[in-house]
Amino acid sequence: MNRSLAGSLLLLTALTAAGCGSDAAQESSGAKELEVLYKVEPTWPHLEKMLGDAKKQYEAAHPGVTIKLTPVQGNNEAYYTKLALLNRSPDSAPDLYYHDTFQVNADVAAGKLAPLDDYLAKWPDWSTQFPDSVKQAAKGGDGKIYGVPISTDTRGLWYHKDVFAKAGLPVPWEPKTWNDVLTAARTIKQKVPGTVPFSMYSTKVHGEASTMQGFEMLLYGTPGGTLYDDAQKKWVAGGKNFTDALTFINTIYREELGPKQADAHNAKLADKVNLEWFPAGKVGISLDGAWTAAAWKPTSTKPWPQWQEKIGWTAMPTQNGEAPGAISMSGGWVMAMSSYTKLKQEAFDFITVATNKENSMTYSVSTGDLAPRKDVAADPKYTADNPSVKFFTDLASVTRYRPAYEAYPKVSAQVQEAMEAVTTGSRTPEEATAAYVKALPTAVGGADKVLAR
Repeated sequence: MNRSLAGSLLLLTALTAAGCGSDAAQESSGAKELEVLYKVEPTWPHLEKMLGDAKKQYEAAHPGVTIKLTPVQGNNEAYYTKLALLNRSPDSAPDLYYHDTFQVNADVAAGKLAPLDDYLAKWPDWSTQFPDSVKQAAKGGDGKIYGVPISTDTRGLWYHKDVFAKAGLPVPWEPKTWNDVLTAARTIKQKVPGTVPFSMYSTKVHGEASTMQGFEMLLYGTPGGTLYDDAQKKWVAGGKNFTDALTFINTIYREELGPKQADAHNAKLADKVNLEWFPAGKVGISLDGAWTAAAWKPTSTKPWPQWQEKIGWTAMPTQNGEAPGAISMSGGWVMAMSSYTKLKQEAFDFITVATNKENSMTYSVSTGDLAPRKDVAADPKYTADNPSVKFFTDLASVTRYRPAYEAYPKVSAQVQEAMEAVTTGSRTPEEATAAYVKALPTAVGGADKVLAR
């Protein structure tokens, strides 16, 4: 155990009385407290505002119950490191937490999450306002539901119209193949020096963003490309599709079409791209999510009023234009309930407040994430100041979902290893694929769970 981890454990032990470990004190005093864990970053305050509103609403309607909001500063990796540490003990585990859908099944398998089906059956909004496709986001392998969606999303390409004009590229831009994307990036490099032609996440520091916004947007755009074979219920070991996806990444970095290595490994790359490079006309194309426009809206820490005139968006094409012609990946975040909480009804009641129409609207409008609720999506306020919303919502027709089984986080980590090796040039795409194939059986629990390609 390293020194910082040991120190964190000691700190958590000391703080136990302030968290779920105070159950006995709560019971003796008649007071009740629910701890809600969530992540916050200086440039992304939206969840904190929504939860603050939900806390006020809940406490006003539930006298005797206090909501303790516990923020974790930093990116997703910092957040999940903290959550894993807290979840080691029922005494330190939060009652509720903000959860990425790809992590749900791992926590279900570990017994960390409580199923919500019995509670959802009595909540009218679940059957009337949440589409079936959105409900799948937090479904466990056992078919039970383990979270209520706060957001959903799709992914595509964002581009700067002025950069395209300087490069002599068409606007609107509608690439049909990967080669069209690479050709545009090469043209920008040649015609608009000092500009990053193409930005994407491709290193371990970006965690799931690299896997999902980067690799999977490529892999699932190849003919038959997938990480998991649903028919045979096995994880796919590499193959041409896997190598082709890595080859695209290799081309970006070997031809110097992407961010410099220091930026590729910078945990704040998203802020550099969206808050600095795009407003300054220093990036041509960015492969990223539907929420990107939130960086420029009035609710942002650095609003950019001109973004609607300067920025375009288009679908990521399939490799060679294969049907359906475009690809997207979808995920999202949910509010989940700890299996350790002794206040399950109270905890579920907070989930319903946090995800009601009012709070969902606040969150979706400020973040740019796609609304999981039908009544929010149908409200004119939802699209009033973000013309990109309809386009990214319509990408649902070509979207795919991660194979979010228990082993997926470990598989994702191996994908990131392969991506980073190609990004730095320490391995060729073929070598990185071979290393992935070698590591996959251990990641998924045995060679019998792997399908060779």
